Amino acid sequence: MSFLFGKKQSAQAMAVTLENGREIADKAMQKIRVHRDYASEPMFDIAVRVEPLNEAPFEAKMKAGISKTFLLITGVQVQVKYDPSHNGQVTLDDDIQAVLARNPQLSKKE
Repeated sequence: MSFLFGKKQSAQAMAVTLENGREIADKAMQKIRVHRDYASEPMFDIAVRVEPLNEAPFEAKMKAGISKTFLLITGVQVQVKYDPSHNGQVTLDDDIQAVLARNPQLSKKE
């Protein structure tokens, strides 16, 4: 089992986005007819290729909040957290400044 003293084991790795998070968030927000107050930030699933050190890369869905989806265009490298025993779902584990520093293509004017 993947529990150690009541806590899930987790690992960190770099991942590359395979989908455009901006487009996913835009489409989802257009479907919402009545905006309501959320107790927490709306989350979206974005396909990524996770590239752990000393392990084979794998594809997964990454949970990311709407406040970071504007950064998540296809090809952006981000840090993720995942459970090594169940790697089909990963979570974005990066801050905005680190993503911008690691991905100079985000600073280019369109």
